[in-house]
Amino acid sequence: MGVINDNISRRRFLSSAFMTLGLGFGLGMLGLRFLQFLSPKIEKDRFEEILVASASDLSDEVTSMEVAGSRIFLLKTDKDFVAFSRKCTDLGCLVSWDKSRQQFICPCHQGVYDKDGKNIAGPPPRPLDRFAVTKKGENLYIKVKTA
Repeated sequence: MGVINDNISRRRFLSSAFMTLGLGFGLGMLGLRFLQFLSPKIEKDRFEEILVASASDLSDEVTSMEVAGSRIFLLKTDKDFVAFSRKCTDLGCLVSWDKSRQQFICPCHQGVYDKDGKNIAGPPPRPLDRFAVTKKGENLYIKVKTA
């Protein structure tokens, strides 16, 4: 009978050991997933300069265009060029340029932005998003976020 008791205790020991290891491994994996949830993966934004026009080709003060899926206005100022998103910062409607008032107007809630893209009337909570414009020779490049 001593042999049977030794086998049973060995069986219990091995069973308990494997269950403890399995439970420890499972809880460890669950804890790892929880930590991954608490610290989300942060990807750096990637930007690309895209050739949009030649400065000499732009005759209008404001030119509407689409660059890499973003609808923008390209403004010719006294000094240089600036680019703004056409998306209103309130609801995302497309703003238009009112040449006589020298302002951007949002048709959804009558939001008004000045020539510098600053919100001056209506519900828009912040200025229009701005894109970096670089002039290399006569060529104009706009820096946009890429996927």
